[in-house]
Amino acid sequence: MSDAPELHLPATSEPLRVAIRRLRWFRQAFARQLDELAAETGLSFAVDDRRLAQVFVAWLRDVDAQNPHDPGQRRAYFDFVSALMLRNLLRDMPLEAGPLPPGADPSRAEYFWPEGFACTVFCLNVRAAVLEQEFDAETSLTPEFFSLRQWWSFRENAASDPNTAMGFFDVFAGNNPEWKLPDSFRQRLNRSLAAPEAQGRLG
Repeated sequence: MSDAPELHLPATSEPLRVAIRRLRWFRQAFARQLDELAAETGLSFAVDDRRLAQVFVAWLRDVDAQNPHDPGQRRAYFDFVSALMLRNLLRDMPLEAGPLPPGADPSRAEYFWPEGFACTVFCLNVRAAVLEQEFDAETSLTPEFFSLRQWWSFRENAASDPNTAMGFFDVFAGNNPEWKLPDSFRQRLNRSLAAPEAQGRLG
């Protein structure tokens, strides 16, 4: 697979940043991602709708709790809440993959960890769509996304500490990952503000 499966999002008259906060739209978008991934890879998935709703509600609560309400921090916050969505999906995994299709290559991430791959692609695609709409920004995946070694580490670390999923999301998205307190937007913001100061001292 040379690129991540695309996601054709459900129609909405609202901005995507608002639509994603609607459970019905969220469910439709997630289902479309699974359908498109299945069509491309031959994988199949069973979704626990109740658990998916619980994941969504927990994510929305987390989003509201840390919202900085500062227009200057919107871009950074969109990155953060996208990673947070992945953390919640992996922590309370709402889907289960069926048997691998004939000829599946387990050295490819989508077959090595189908559930984790599906959730990661969904969050990356939603983030990309929101950033394009809000900031006219193009996004791309880093080479690490296509490295099975990264996916081995991702799966192992997320199983022991779901918060680490946020760091791997940042790696795949090309952002500087926060590993110490990845689920704290304030920590992420403080680190980014401190970086220019540190560079100035070093210079």
